[in-house]
Amino acid sequence: MEKSEKYIAVLRKQIDKLDEEDFDLEAWKSSAQSRLASIFGENDARIKQINDLKIDYSSWALRDSNSRYKPVETCKKKGREIIESLIDEIDIVGVPFKNGHDQLNSLLKEAVSEDVSKEIENYLAQDDHKGLKKYLNKLNKETLTNLLLQVLKS
Repeated sequence: MEKSEKYIAVLRKQIDKLDEEDFDLEAWKSSAQSRLASIFGENDARIKQINDLKIDYSSWALRDSNSRYKPVETCKKKGREIIESLIDEIDIVGVPFKNGHDQLNSLLKEAVSEDVSKEIENYLAQDDHKGLKKYLNKLNKETLTNLLLQVLKS
């Protein structure tokens, strides 16, 4: 199964949770935010959209006895739309490139040892490109190949 197909499957499961009989908005939001962060990065704007979902019982529409306003269903519909738009995005554009730091951490964990990963992150945090270049020149070919393969796969 391709990476994009896996992400879409995860997001479809999140949509399915909206139809569960014992649906809890806060629990759903928590799991949706976690899944979105792992796919799109911690700083993705859609995480905030999910977080902002709330059941509004103070609405004037709720007070009108003839109204068709259903606060829980409205939240579910918004949540479904957000997740479906993400699925469409993955279908059209492909697997997202997460925000820099999240992506780097993920790549480093998969490609190199923890010591090498920490060392690279330290150079980057200090914005020491010359030092990083010297450090990378000292790494063995296999480590560099693994790192490059992870970059190309993402």
